[in-house]
Amino acid sequence: MPQSPPPEPQILKGGSEARPSGSPHPHRRRTSLYDVVAGRVGLNGFLSREQLQSSNLIASAPEEYLIRRTNIPEQIVDEAAEVTDRISNASGLPDSDLLKAIHAYASDFYRSCNRGKPDFDSRSMDETALIAISFLLEELVKQEIGENGDMVFVEPEGFENAPEAPRMIKYQIQGRVYPPPMQRQPSLSDEDLLDQEQSPAKRPRR
Repeated sequence: MPQSPPPEPQILKGGSEARPSGSPHPHRRRTSLYDVVAGRVGLNGFLSREQLQSSNLIASAPEEYLIRRTNIPEQIVDEAAEVTDRISNASGLPDSDLLKAIHAYASDFYRSCNRGKPDFDSRSMDETALIAISFLLEELVKQEIGENGDMVFVEPEGFENAPEAPRMIKYQIQGRVYPPPMQRQPSLSDEDLLDQEQSPAKRPRR
C-alpha cells in the first residue's frame, strides 16, 4: 500500500518552519529570517563555527532564504525589490547596509549576553527600533563629520585627556562577535625555514 507523502513544512512568523508532530529532531532550533539577516544561515542550515570563520563561505541572503523556503517566484521578489527601492528613495529611509550592520551587531550582542540568563530581554529591539536607531546614527554621523565631511580627520579638543570609559562602554562588543578561533599548531615562517637550512647542525658532514 503506497504511503502518503509527508506534509509540507509551513512558514511561521519570523521565517521559521513548523515541523509536523512526530518528525525527527522535534526540539532542534529552527532557522528564522532573523538568523539569515544576521549571517548565520547557509544552504544547509546554521553555519558552524569553522564556517563562520571562513572568508570563502558566503551566508545566504534573506531573499534566497525566502525563495528556497516558500517557493516564491523570482519575478515577485524582483518586483518587491523595485518597490522597496522606490520607497527608500522617496521617503529617505536609512541605508540598508546600515540596517544590516546594526541588526548583526545587536544580534551578536544579545546572543553573547544571554548565555545562562533566561530572563534577559533579547527581543526588545524590533524592526521599528532598528529603523529609529539607524536614523539616530545617521544624524549623529552627519553632526560629527560636518557638512562637508572634513571633521572626519580631526579629534575633539581635549580628547587625549578624557576620563576613563565607563564600565558599559569599556566592556562593550567591538564589531562582530565571532566564535573563538581554532587552536592551530605553530607553523614555521620562511625565515625560520631558511635559518634551518643554513644552520651548521643541519648541514651534512663531509
